[in-house]
Amino acid sequence: MGSKYPSETARFWRTKFKALLCCLQSPSPIDYKLQDSACSSTHHPTDPSSFRRVYKHDVFLSFRGTDTRNNFTDHLYHNLIRKGVFAFKDNERLQKGEPISSQLLQAIKDSRVSIIVFSRDYASSTWCLDEMATIAQCKKEFGQKVFSVFFDVDPSDVRKQSGVYKDAFALHTERFQQDPGKVERWKRAMTGLANSAGWDVRDKPEFTEIDKIIQKVIKKLDHRFSGSADDLVGIQPCVKELEQVLKINPKDEDVRVLGIWGMGGIGKTTLASVLYDKISYMFDAHCFIEDVSRSYRDGSAIAIQRQILRRTLEEQDLDKYSPSEIAGIIRNRLSSKEVLIVLDNVDEIEQLEQLAINPKLLGRGSRMIITTRDEHILKSYGVDAIHKVSLLNSSDALELFARKALKSDCPSSSTCMKLTPIILEYAQGLPLAIKVVGSSLYNRNASQWRDYLERLKKYPDKRVTNVLQTSFDALENEDKEIFLHIACFFRGEREEYVKRILDVCGLHPHIGIQVLKERSLITIKNQEFHMHDMLQELGKKLVRERYPEEPAFWSRLWLYSDFESALMSAETGTNNVKAIVLDQKKEMSECRQLRIDGLSKLRDLKLLILYHKNFSGSLDFLSPNLQYLAWHGYPFPSLPSFQPYSRLVELNLPYSNVKRLWEGNKNIPHLEKVDLSYSKDLIETPSFEWNPNLKRLDFTGCTNLTHVHPSIGLLKQLAYLSLENCSSLLSLNLGDGCNLSSLRVLCLSGCTNLKKSPDFTGLSNLEYLDLENCTSLPTVHESIGSLAMLKFLSLRGCIIIYMPMEVNNMISLQTLDLSRCLRLRYPLGQISMSSSYLESLICLDLGTCHFIENIPDSIGELSCLERLNLEESQCSHLPDTIKQLSRLAYLNLGDCLYLERLPELPFDSAPSGGRYFQTVSASRNHRSGLYVITYNKVMKKNFNYMPAALSWFARLVEQPCHFRSGFDIIIPQNKSSGIPVWYFNHQFKGGSAVRVVDYDDADDNWLGFSFCVTFDHVTCDSSSDDPRCPYLSFESEHTEEYFDMWSSLLLSFPYNQKRTYYHSFHMTHAWIIYISRVHCHFVKTGARIRFKGCKGLKLHQWGLRMVFKQDIEELKRWSQSKDNRTNTPGFHSSRLVVDEYVHQAGSSSSESETKIKLPYNWLVSDEDENEKMEAKAKEDNLSNLGLV
Repeated sequence: MGSKYPSETARFWRTKFKALLCCLQSPSPIDYKLQDSACSSTHHPTDPSSFRRVYKHDVFLSFRGTDTRNNFTDHLYHNLIRKGVFAFKDNERLQKGEPISSQLLQAIKDSRVSIIVFSRDYASSTWCLDEMATIAQCKKEFGQKVFSVFFDVDPSDVRKQSGVYKDAFALHTERFQQDPGKVERWKRAMTGLANSAGWDVRDKPEFTEIDKIIQKVIKKLDHRFSGSADDLVGIQPCVKELEQVLKINPKDEDVRVLGIWGMGGIGKTTLASVLYDKISYMFDAHCFIEDVSRSYRDGSAIAIQRQILRRTLEEQDLDKYSPSEIAGIIRNRLSSKEVLIVLDNVDEIEQLEQLAINPKLLGRGSRMIITTRDEHILKSYGVDAIHKVSLLNSSDALELFARKALKSDCPSSSTCMKLTPIILEYAQGLPLAIKVVGSSLYNRNASQWRDYLERLKKYPDKRVTNVLQTSFDALENEDKEIFLHIACFFRGEREEYVKRILDVCGLHPHIGIQVLKERSLITIKNQEFHMHDMLQELGKKLVRERYPEEPAFWSRLWLYSDFESALMSAETGTNNVKAIVLDQKKEMSECRQLRIDGLSKLRDLKLLILYHKNFSGSLDFLSPNLQYLAWHGYPFPSLPSFQPYSRLVELNLPYSNVKRLWEGNKNIPHLEKVDLSYSKDLIETPSFEWNPNLKRLDFTGCTNLTHVHPSIGLLKQLAYLSLENCSSLLSLNLGDGCNLSSLRVLCLSGCTNLKKSPDFTGLSNLEYLDLENCTSLPTVHESIGSLAMLKFLSLRGCIIIYMPMEVNNMISLQTLDLSRCLRLRYPLGQISMSSSYLESLICLDLGTCHFIENIPDSIGELSCLERLNLEESQCSHLPDTIKQLSRLAYLNLGDCLYLERLPELPFDSAPSGGRYFQTVSASRNHRSGLYVITYNKVMKKNFNYMPAALSWFARLVEQPCHFRSGFDIIIPQNKSSGIPVWYFNHQFKGGSAVRVVDYDDADDNWLGFSFCVTFDHVTCDSSSDDPRCPYLSFESEHTEEYFDMWSSLLLSFPYNQKRTYYHSFHMTHAWIIYISRVHCHFVKTGARIRFKGCKGLKLHQWGLRMVFKQDIEELKRWSQSKDNRTNTPGFHSSRLVVDEYVHQAGSSSSESETKIKLPYNWLVSDEDENEKMEAKAKEDNLSNLGLV
């Protein structure tokens, strides 16, 4: 409330009050005396609310643990909690490590009420007496209410310290001879408290006495709702969380509005009422308006406004005021008070707007709480925070059920309790359902429990469904249809798939689904639709409601048995069915052959999804209202030949028996998608001349398809066309007037008989072209140069000899895959390597192109190139211009038999690399690195690879944007050279394992760890089938993580019998691995580290090093020096302590076999995950073209 006194006075009292709070909050001896000017004879006018104390607890329980902790006090505490009273009991709340005295004393000061349970040994505990004295002082200083309970002692003995208490105080008097005043203070406090109101519970029913105590406490606390509550489970942590959200303790002077949101029956009102009881005392005025929605239906906004004024301002004569005058009173009077207003069950934004309560105009420190099923109301009103109420966890659900069904906090071991898991699974944590079912089962036997459960499966309890149906009834018609579709058909299905179907059905799902989410009727997790079981049952109940035993009258069918019944009834002319979606996962084995004739009679059918093919009879007709048709395994050779399919949007018949979809031209004006994938009887496509809105065509796996109608070239809106694995297709004629200007994906991979590529003229926006394994394709049409937007081109496995010069024009191309083009001779000789062409190329794959002998110098102008694969090429040398490729992070020269020397590699790394990882979602598993695997004696003799390898190593480490999942390097290495000890300063024998004991973790310049091993093959062992051989192993007690060599690189070594004619050229190789700091979890887990190899592989030695920023700088300086082959650099020394374990041959094979083997566990940061998701979204955008 704004002060009407001078600011100097306000500041004076604010300072004094802060001093008082500091005094209250600081630990002090038990005999402290609070000093404050508020207690002096001098009084200043001030705002009473400014001295309002804020408490953490409702009740503090003082008791002697050995006497009552596990009986009376424990029962009292738990019954207080059940009533929503926040009680402090030391063994429940104390934080470990805190001095018990100070924390207990502070808890007393932070409580509104104290209850002292006097028992036989209470007086023997100095802790109890200190608590009691503090309680007495808080009663005196702050007016704290205190109740005394006499458990097993005479109240007179307590008041007089006689009887069982006499000996205890005699001992205290002797013990505290140096401080006799302490014992006297205890006696005075005990006498005073024992004389106050209390209960002598000796020889009385415990439950009855506890109930009396609790009702008295609730009355004193002025809790409005706690008196009637008896089943509050798991609610107190939520209330504490909401207190923090509301910024109650310490109190924030800003006005805050909290929304509590959740599905019907989840406990929003209960949570709000407990929160209200807990905090309402902190405000000048407060009110809780129950069921605002009903109040609006029964009256109007003014009725609620009057309730607010009566409860907050105690105004009684309000009927004489008009609505505008009432609104004015609310605005003017509430602006000067610190108020708490709770509005329960608001279901329309207008209900809030008409109340004329502007939160910004309420008094400082005010709070509003709104409960609703509709999140959109809260967002529209502009609340400060929204709390979504969660379902009960399994433990709380069990406790609540036990209270209702067994009248106990704990489940019994009765036969009935064996059915409890089934009941709780049915209720799925919904408090209302648990209460209703539990109450219904109380005092019933096991047979009755079973019958009740069977009945619930067919007929859900109306006390639950009526509450849930309130949310459904408030929906618009289209939103109701979406809800029923999801409840009957699409729970657990992918979001985009369902949205597409709903969109096809004209239900506007983008807004409708959001409405259902906001009203807590559905949730979306992992891009899948989820719904509470009872909401799903509600939806199905609404569909069956009027005719529960007559499926033909239902609007939707989802069970095969109901579908069969509806087909039989349709023969007689009875049907109301609008949607049929039979679950492919259910009843498949039970399906008997069914006559399909009745389907022709379902004239109102709009949606049909079937996964069955066991039908007899004929299909002469399909509903003219049909909008979405998906029939997996459609058993007929064509669609019914009637006209028209005027509303059909999607036609999906994968794995069908269709030979010709339809004869001649068929006018389907709204048709957007056709899927005939894996329809192996399909011979030719229909004419598309009358289907101008087609956006997606999928003929994947139609192995007998020989002819695609040229009218396909007229489909201006076609975005996606797949003819993958159409192995009988000879050519693709897109017609003379081709205008596929919207086509972005064309997949022709696996068309093994395709002898001529299509003319690409007219495909101006094509982005993805896949011609992989078109093994009869000798060349590519020169019009490919017109594809200025093309980003991906694969000719992998084709028999082409050269690429047309027009490829130069593809300035957007990012990936060019020509691998396994075994006849290709001039892939680059015909391609200009000018920077004005192929300027976007990121990945160039020429692996296994056996006839490529030269790479042109102009390759150095591909400034964006990051990955270059030349594995198994016939090149004798690489151009020196390769050193200009500053973004190059992957270079594969594996098995380049004729390569005589390695050129100078790039020295500097561009800081803007890593685009590859942003375009390929699986790229985290695609390592960066340098791979020179060769058995060429000339190359071995002429070159020392280690300086080049370490230079490559340094440039990647310097710019981490060039790799994700670590990187590695493989190079030939002379046995005599070994591993350079000047860099890998910790070296071990090939079979040794080590464990990091200590390391320099505090050095900010530490970048990661590097490892190196030298190995060769002494025999060719084809018996080894370990795909990880060789690999770097990190073994813990039960698991083994491994960093392995790429499988494609393993094929370059002779032990896989691929290069048996090189066995005489045994050559040692070195394998260098880098793992960056954030991924080096092995330094903390103590994992044993070693390199492992299979039979026939000999590990010579290995080493490791902690990598520091200074090392990289020194490596770069050394790499640039002219005498780097003779001089060794000096490196940063670091603290690294390792334990070595010498491996005995054959000793650990059985041990290793028992461990769970896992790929190395790379830490995935939020940034990495976002990058992956963005790349995945781009891929999905292409693969889903025509679907969304």
